[in-house]
Amino acid sequence: MKILIITRSFVREVNELVRYIVHHSELPWTFHLVFPHDAHLEDSLPASVSMRRMYWSRQIRTACYGPSLLIDFWRFQPDIVQVFEEFSGLLAFQSFVLRSLVVSNSKALVYSAENILHNVRPVLRPSMRYVMKRASLAFVCSHGVKDVLLQEVFPAPIEVFPLGVDTNKFYKFPVNRLKRQLKLDEKFVIGYVGRLCEFKGVFLLLDLMRRLPEHVHLLLIGSGPEEQSLIQRADSYGIKHRVHFAGAISYKELPRYMNCIDVGIIPSLTTPYWKEQFGRVAIEFMSSEVPVIASDSGSLPEVLGEAGRLFPVDNVQELLQSLNSFMNDHDRLIQLGQAGRKLVQQEYSIKIMSQRFVEMYYQLMG
Repeated sequence: MKILIITRSFVREVNELVRYIVHHSELPWTFHLVFPHDAHLEDSLPASVSMRRMYWSRQIRTACYGPSLLIDFWRFQPDIVQVFEEFSGLLAFQSFVLRSLVVSNSKALVYSAENILHNVRPVLRPSMRYVMKRASLAFVCSHGVKDVLLQEVFPAPIEVFPLGVDTNKFYKFPVNRLKRQLKLDEKFVIGYVGRLCEFKGVFLLLDLMRRLPEHVHLLLIGSGPEEQSLIQRADSYGIKHRVHFAGAISYKELPRYMNCIDVGIIPSLTTPYWKEQFGRVAIEFMSSEVPVIASDSGSLPEVLGEAGRLFPVDNVQELLQSLNSFMNDHDRLIQLGQAGRKLVQQEYSIKIMSQRFVEMYYQLMG
C-alpha cells in the first residue's frame, strides 16, 4: 500500500507515525512524505521524502507548495493521499486538485483542528467545500472539532485522532544538574511551555506569581511576540528574579526542562476567533508525570479528563486555589502525575496513534 503524506505543520508527528508503522507492521507499507524545504529532520526515515519550497508559509490557511508538488503525485502514484493540514486551507485544496488530475481513484484523508464554527474566511469557503465533497475521511484532534465539521455538514466519515507523544522520550527522570544551572534547585517550580502570545494567557501567570510566596518560581519555555512585555511586567511587579525565561528549547531537550517543573500550567484564553484546539503540551507534561492545571478553553477539558485540574478562563483566583491545594499536599501531587502518565499510555502514545492510523488505512482500502 502506497501512502503519500503532505504536511507543513506536523513534520515531527509524521516522522514518528511513519517510523512506528514501518518498524512495527508486518505488511509492506510504502510512504512518500512532502515537507517544507526548511523542515528539520533529526534522523533518516524509512520513507522517501521531498523537501518542497512553500509560499505564504507563515499563514496556516494560505500556505501551499509550488507546482513541483505535481511531481510527487506523478512519480509515487499513491493509493492514499493524506493531507496532514487544515482541510480549509489552500494546501489541502492544492493537493486535492492534483489528486484528481493524477490519481483520481486514490483515497483521500484530511485533517482539522478547527473548533469554532464559521471561522473560515468567505474567500476560502469555496475551496474548502471542494475538499469536503472529495474527501474519503476526516481525522480530527478532538470531539469539539468533530462537532464543528458535523455542523458544516461534512459528508465523509469523521474519526477523532488525538495527537500522540513519545512516552519513551517524555517520562520522569532526575535533572538535578539542570535545575542548579537554572537556579531552580530547592524551589517549587511552576512551568509554562509554548508561544509567548497574549491569547495563550501568559500574562495571567505573572498575576499568579504576585500572589505566591518567595520560594515559588516560574519557568517559561518558549519565545514569542510578548517576551519583552512579560520581562517588563515582571520587573514592574518586583518578581523578575523569580521568573526564568528559558527561550525556545529544542524538542530533543524539552523532556529535561519539563522535569524541572513541579506543576505545569496551561492558561489558554478563549477569543472570538481562537480557543485551545488540542494542547499538545498537556500530554507531554502528563507523560513526564508533571501534574497539569489548565484553563477550560476549547479541548483542554477533553484532553485532561480526570488526570488534570481545570480553572475558568482568565480566573487567577481559581488558578491560585488549585495550585495552593497541590503545594500543600505532596502526595496528591505525585498521584496526579502518575494518573497523567497512565492516561497518556492508554490514549495518547505514539503507539496508540499509529495503530489507529493503520486501522483507518485498512478501513479506507476495504
